[in-house]
Amino acid sequence: MTALDPSRVLSIQSHVVSGYVGNRAATFPLQTLGYDVDVVNTVQFSNHTGYGHTNGHKTTPEQLTSIFEGLITNGLVAHSRILTGYVPGAEALEVVAEQIRRMKDNNPETLYVLDPVMGDMGTGLYVSQDVVPIYKEMLKLASIITPNQFEVELLSGINITSIETLHTALQQLHTANSLAHIAFSSIPLPISLVTSLDLPSPPESYLRLLPDPFPPWYDAVGVGKPEDEVLVCFASSWQDDSMRTWAFALPTIRGYFSGVGDLFSAMVLAHFKNPESQSSLPPLAHAVSKALLTVQQILLRTHIYSLIQTGTSGTATPRPLHHSPSEPQGSAIPSDVELDEINPINPKDPKRKARRMRLRELRVVQERALIADGGEGWPGKELDWPSVLRDEA
Repeated sequence: MTALDPSRVLSIQSHVVSGYVGNRAATFPLQTLGYDVDVVNTVQFSNHTGYGHTNGHKTTPEQLTSIFEGLITNGLVAHSRILTGYVPGAEALEVVAEQIRRMKDNNPETLYVLDPVMGDMGTGLYVSQDVVPIYKEMLKLASIITPNQFEVELLSGINITSIETLHTALQQLHTANSLAHIAFSSIPLPISLVTSLDLPSPPESYLRLLPDPFPPWYDAVGVGKPEDEVLVCFASSWQDDSMRTWAFALPTIRGYFSGVGDLFSAMVLAHFKNPESQSSLPPLAHAVSKALLTVQQILLRTHIYSLIQTGTSGTATPRPLHHSPSEPQGSAIPSDVELDEINPINPKDPKRKARRMRLRELRVVQERALIADGGEGWPGKELDWPSVLRDEA
């Protein structure tokens, strides 16, 4: 058994030259929190696919195997924490799974956070169908998984249509895979249900970042939402033959942002059983609480920045934003797709869309102080499942 370095992380996921998704969204925040991060890039792209045009290549299974063999030969596999994200094909995912299996066999205490990146609601599966059974097998290797709604339904085989089916899906994932922890990134739930759960409001440290008065684009935990839905994150742990679940209500920021899930998974890994953490919450609930505060703050600051850059009114903010010299304030095009319809200046121009996407790249570097500070965490509440299910019935 190799002695593990508690500060070392192995992150296996995508890489982009420009922007912040995959390893680019995970590495700097983890380093900011004191982790020594080794990265294996499963793809090498110019930018994320939201730009509409992407160049680059996928790392082949043979190349991945060679990289892992080099690390093993030189005695460099002593990571206490592993994070995996986007892996584009079944053969490559098999290589990754085998490497993690070997690492866990050598050191069963290795923390493994699995983000089973496969698709999303509305868009469906955006990887090969062949990866699904492999991910189902990898659940048995994971310490924590960080799926979205689409991935929870795909892995559990249960369509989530109510709080009861949500409970069943979580329980199925826990019990069928001996899976200790699930950080369910978000799911929209009816505001009436969220109100009945009496989930806490956003923390003061988040509200202070908002313009005063609150701008019309801000939806605070369902207030004024035309869809009458609220995003909720769940931290579910299985211990002593029972499931304990914390719920966190999240505000909605309307817009297309990439890398949010990648940042969330990295922050869950960073804060789970961190020796420096002191919390009355169980380990997963604490990690998710801390991760959510970082992600929500950076998402908010990124959105405000994009609005300021486009000259959108009503976006004054109490704390100055960091501006890049290459992006002078007010010089960029509108960041919202709907504004193209109002002022259609060659809306099909790919450079126009690229500039819009660039404005919405997560500002992980500029807002590094928020990452380092960590704050008090995002407030949540433990669910009393018998009571919740009784009320549902």
